[in-house]
Amino acid sequence: MLTGAILAVALAVAGFGFVLQTVRLRAVRRAHAAAIRLCDAALVAEQAATRQLRLAEHDLRAIGMTLHGHAEQLAIDGQASAAGVPAAGVPAAGVAAAASDLFDMADDLHDQTLQQGASHALTDEQVDLAAVVSDSIASVTAAMGPGRRSWRIGKELSSTLLRADRRAMRHVLTRVLGNAVRMTRHNDWIEISLLPHADGLALVVEDEGAGTAAPEQGRRTSRDSRGIGMRLSIARALMEAHGGRVEVAAKTGVGMRVSLIFPAARVRQSPIRPSRSYDVPLPEVAAGGQ
Repeated sequence: MLTGAILAVALAVAGFGFVLQTVRLRAVRRAHAAAIRLCDAALVAEQAATRQLRLAEHDLRAIGMTLHGHAEQLAIDGQASAAGVPAAGVPAAGVAAAASDLFDMADDLHDQTLQQGASHALTDEQVDLAAVVSDSIASVTAAMGPGRRSWRIGKELSSTLLRADRRAMRHVLTRVLGNAVRMTRHNDWIEISLLPHADGLALVVEDEGAGTAAPEQGRRTSRDSRGIGMRLSIARALMEAHGGRVEVAAKTGVGMRVSLIFPAARVRQSPIRPSRSYDVPLPEVAAGGQ
């Protein structure tokens, strides 16, 4: 009887040890499989980054050759001018197109360095919308050099306070306003206004459309299907982190509108009240005019 009990206990212990060992082996296998998946994902990410850098290298060489050609033409024009011979002239559109390509590449590479799906930590604070807009305009204007834009700023911004991350808002506005500058020309106007929206408020940036026509001949188009919208991917991510979003609308010869939609919970003070009357399409252009 005692021998049988001891044998039963021994078998139970052995069985428990076998089960424990099996569980351990399964855990090790799962951990190993997870490590393999992580390694595979890292390899895929590395390969994608390598491809992106190779594309960037190719594009930089092409842009460099374009700028080199313009530099040679400038040198020839200088010699011709010194000799009293009419110069052929360097097309400003070609230089502007090359500069815009460099801007696009900078945006693409900057976006590639961000971790996909990474969350943006926000610091909630009271933000004076007019002050942030003014700072962003100053930053964009300083980067323009001799270029000039006419800024139209709605009075309602001066009495609007938001609950947001100040640095994030300045980054969003700098990207949006910088994009508007790139899509317009010298002395074009860019209007910034605050409009009611069903979800809260819409900070709207509009331009007169001189720079939204089809790309100039010889200028490469965006490598993605969403064009302008993809250039604002970081602004989109930051707005989504605030519970808002970015909406983009553009018409050739009419202009571009970028709307930053803030939820009502982010609005602390404003003369504008939420409304469903905001969604107004861009106007059509009469033949022969803007």
